[in-house]
Amino acid sequence: MLHVKFGLCSRSWTLLILLLAISSMLLAPVVHATPPMEEIRAIISQRALRAPPPELLAALDSENLGESLRAIDPYAHYLPPAIISDNFSPSLYLGIEIFDYKSRRWIRSYPGGPAARAGIPEIGILQAINNKSVKNNDIDKISQVLDKAMREDRVTLTVSSLLNSRAKTYKVKPIASQPSSITWDRIGSNVVVRIRNFTAHDTAPRLLALCEALVRTETRIVIDLRGCSGGDLYESIEIAGLFVAAGRLLASTYDRKGLVQTYRSPPGRKLVNPIWLLIDQRTASAAEIMAGILQYHKLAHVVGDRSYGKFVSQTIFPLSEGGELWLTTLAVRLPDNLDRSGKGIKPDILYHDISVAKFVDIIGNLSNDFVVPN
Repeated sequence: MLHVKFGLCSRSWTLLILLLAISSMLLAPVVHATPPMEEIRAIISQRALRAPPPELLAALDSENLGESLRAIDPYAHYLPPAIISDNFSPSLYLGIEIFDYKSRRWIRSYPGGPAARAGIPEIGILQAINNKSVKNNDIDKISQVLDKAMREDRVTLTVSSLLNSRAKTYKVKPIASQPSSITWDRIGSNVVVRIRNFTAHDTAPRLLALCEALVRTETRIVIDLRGCSGGDLYESIEIAGLFVAAGRLLASTYDRKGLVQTYRSPPGRKLVNPIWLLIDQRTASAAEIMAGILQYHKLAHVVGDRSYGKFVSQTIFPLSEGGELWLTTLAVRLPDNLDRSGKGIKPDILYHDISVAKFVDIIGNLSNDFVVPN
């Protein structure tokens, strides 16, 4: 009997100790890993596209790492281990894009996504999240509010349009999903493909399969790159190669030592339908590189605003503490070998306010008789 009581008592104390230990861990301050500064300096010194001035390299500060990195490379950034681990957790998806344009906060819904299914229009002005106004919030603040709302599983978005200033509230159910890099819609005889980002080994095969399933001789392909900030460089080159004749030059990359790597279109069957590319000022990196390749080879009519002008490629360097350093390591040039960094792609047809235009309005103004100028 005593032995049984002793056994029960031991288990009780063991459970109490475990609970106290867990509580102390939960209440203890979170200790963030310190960025390995010497490791970061060594990588930048050896691999950056342009050798950094010694004084900027010495001035790298772990307390203000983002700003001091950008003084060396405007596109460089550091991701701590906590953020990287979050990226591997299931993400909540609403099927929207939120962006700034002319001092307003705009929302665009992706075809087939939760927001579109809830009735949110293709493009509108975001007024409130969960009935709290976001008119004066910047994009970072809006992202935080939206993230909190999704995690609480209650998202209502109040949206108005230019045609109707009266706002309407929509309830959107977030889903746990890995969103596709492309979405599509059919408008008349047009297949409209929106590329959200260029994902390695994903976007090109998806686009090819989509075209093979939907595109017919009379079909016009409209590829929407508005707001696409890029992604995998080689995926965008591969997509361009789906249209460009075999053997023709697609792009070239240059490293800090001047080593040149050229990329040519592979053999195989090519997609030959008329292509229209929609770009705006936020179209950047891999997206504008693909647009530039097709424009150079006179295979696409580029419509919209001049693109961002980020003709570089980054390499991700894993760090010893679990973080990552994203660093610019290559310059990218189109077949004409011109340096377009900071200049971007000039559209064949300037379309004012294309960032906030609707598919149907843009397509209604596109002519099949348009010829890309020499």
